[in-house]
Amino acid sequence: MSDPVFRDLRPLLRPRSIAVVGASPRRNRGTRVIENLRRFGFSGEIHAVNPKYDEVLGAPCVPSVSALPDGVDLVVVAVGADAALTAVRDAGERGVRAVVLIGSGFGEGSAGSERAAELRRLLDRYDMVACGPNCYGTADLSEGAAAYSGRIVDPLPKGNVALVLQSGALSHAVTDSAMGRGLGASALITTGNEVSATVSDYVAWYAEDESTDVIGVFLEGLRDAPKFAEACRRARARGKAVVVVSGGRSDLGRQAAMAHTGAVSGAAAALDGLLASVGAIRVNDLDEFRETVLLFSHLRRTGVGETGVGVLSISGGASGLVADAAETCGLSLPAFDRDATERLSGILPDFAGVNNPLDVTGSAVEDPSILLRSLQVTAEQPGIGMVVFAMNVGLAGPGQEELYRAQAKILAEVAAGTETPLVLLTMTAGPLDPVIQATLEQAGVPVVMGLRPGILALKSWLEWPRFTLTDRPAVEPAGKWPSPYAVASGSDALEALEAAGVPVAPFGVASGVDEVAAVVERVGLPVVLKVESPDIAHKTEVGGVRLGLATAEEAEAAAAAMLESVRGHAPDARITGILVQRMVRGEALECLMGVVDDPQVGLVLSIAPGGILAELMGPAPSRPVPLAAADVEELLDAGVLGRLLAGYRGAPALDRAALVEVAVRFSALAASLPGLAAAEMNPLLVLPEGQGVTAVDCLLINDQAG
Repeated sequence: MSDPVFRDLRPLLRPRSIAVVGASPRRNRGTRVIENLRRFGFSGEIHAVNPKYDEVLGAPCVPSVSALPDGVDLVVVAVGADAALTAVRDAGERGVRAVVLIGSGFGEGSAGSERAAELRRLLDRYDMVACGPNCYGTADLSEGAAAYSGRIVDPLPKGNVALVLQSGALSHAVTDSAMGRGLGASALITTGNEVSATVSDYVAWYAEDESTDVIGVFLEGLRDAPKFAEACRRARARGKAVVVVSGGRSDLGRQAAMAHTGAVSGAAAALDGLLASVGAIRVNDLDEFRETVLLFSHLRRTGVGETGVGVLSISGGASGLVADAAETCGLSLPAFDRDATERLSGILPDFAGVNNPLDVTGSAVEDPSILLRSLQVTAEQPGIGMVVFAMNVGLAGPGQEELYRAQAKILAEVAAGTETPLVLLTMTAGPLDPVIQATLEQAGVPVVMGLRPGILALKSWLEWPRFTLTDRPAVEPAGKWPSPYAVASGSDALEALEAAGVPVAPFGVASGVDEVAAVVERVGLPVVLKVESPDIAHKTEVGGVRLGLATAEEAEAAAAAMLESVRGHAPDARITGILVQRMVRGEALECLMGVVDDPQVGLVLSIAPGGILAELMGPAPSRPVPLAAADVEELLDAGVLGRLLAGYRGAPALDRAALVEVAVRFSALAASLPGLAAAEMNPLLVLPEGQGVTAVDCLLINDQAG
């Protein structure tokens, strides 16, 4: 597979001169683009295009794009769809390299589809790159190129966060709700319908951008999963966090995403697996997204450190709520060691207990040194990678504000004397006291707001450096499908497994009852029989399986009865033989290893307990194929399989290493097969440690299967 090619976004994001089609003194979307360019200090020339005026907001105005002077790199088109096509054509003929298309009408209905096709032809003909249509535009704030038709919250300081959003309106949910919180942006990109540049192109661009440390992404649907994965890999390799929130986790969410952009949203597990495989951070909602982006923008991660958190508050109730949320979210709160316990016992009042979270009690209000010294001790505790002070609210009423401001000063003082990061966590979301913000910002202490989103942001920050990027194995495409039928099952599928290096229980095929004994002799007893037929997907339903046959005579009799049953239930089915397979002896864990073709991500592999456990455990985590061994290890540890393999409740440990190796080989087989729609080994038997893994059944389905 060749490396993805990303678009050159320089003329779109770093233009020397910009023209705005449709700008008017009557305050429309085009006018707002000019206002944003001026507000963020764009230093290049700005032109307006409107036949009714000679100037707009002080910018010289020409009647058409064809009349623009030389040197314009970017044309922002803020007119109706048909007029927009004319503007794009004229821009291409003038040698303009990039356009932003604000309006809609390029995807909805037959007329919209025809316009979209014509737009693509124009962009290809003139080698232009476009943002949109149906977007607010692009705002690259590092150089002030805010070709953006939406209102941007004020203030939005320049900073190190690039927001790349497939929904323009949701930009307000992120930027506006972070007002006064120190969110500084390097870019605000709304991608729209992505007729040209996609979210992947923007992520790859800001992965290389020196002013960007964090890339926040809102996805409604992926069109180019391999490109997106490579873009995220580039960012991760350069120490930049990609934080992703997406719609489409539910059926209704997917329908909403399709209605808005025409993108196809896949199952949540598939996208989760893709993001995990490339070191990106998946968050659940916009509150968690905002807090995670804010935290990463304030605290840079350069290496792996301790993942434990020490939490302090002046409230027993707050301590209990933090402890509950930490347990639910998987945030580690290690107990204090003996030395720290003794020191804290000497600081706290005699009625206080030493726990994590640590309630410093209301005595810290009368004696602020209790909080200060407790924070200092906690910061020195082994296993602590971050110290968090949990405050009730960010903005207190009169009479209470001085207490919270004093606590902020204590946090700032402690931060100056320790290398351990300090964070202020408010128990609820809401406005933040500007005095507290200024005090903590100067000290390098970030503020995260809201208990659950804040806790999850802390967890992501602590664990992100442990996300490792592994090279995906190279896979040679298979020359042909392993069966004359679209559904490969029975011996065809088992032979494909053997060729891929997957251990398979010995088997053979008898053309009729009279050959069964000879095949039994070759494979060994006891055996199972299965009817071979391309027309029967569920063999047990037609009596096409016989188990536990201990002698050749039993096998012959069972084969005759099986064929009679199959012909009675499925008289038109083609029967090509009888599969004879040795049964696996001894204790084993049944697993299901499957591959499906997700509409966004492509082929993804999952591993789950088999048998009756499969339905009880619910959806299993997945990773895109092919997998490296490290990917499989993460899959096993993400669910219950890791514990089962280790020997659950006194059971013997099972052969995890063999299962990992088989998963890697099965994933390579899936990646190599032309037109694969789904694949499944069920059951896959995991034997005790050192005894390996054995496949006994497999199904490979081509995308041509009806």
